[in-house]
Amino acid sequence: MNLFSKVKKPFVFAALTLTVVLSSAFIPLNAAGADAAVCRTRYAKEITYYSDASYTEQVGVGNIYCNGTGTLDGTSTQYSQEQITDVCCGCLAC
Repeated sequence: MNLFSKVKKPFVFAALTLTVVLSSAFIPLNAAGADAAVCRTRYAKEITYYSDASYTEQVGVGNIYCNGTGTLDGTSTQYSQEQITDVCCGCLAC
């Protein structure tokens, strides 16, 4: 067998795979140029957590910021109320 043919097939496969991966990076996500699911969550909010369904005893407060980070003071529970504190201009017209 020819040594060149043994090396040629894996090289061609690797080159084609790399071409497909790199070219997919330049495909736009949608007409707006951004993913709609990301845009729906582009705001900062404060979440107040309560001990039970009566929503009378507050047990924690959390904040989620525009950059995706968050804080929690106290305890989180399934009983919560959210309030938008800031609209982030990442996908919205501000």
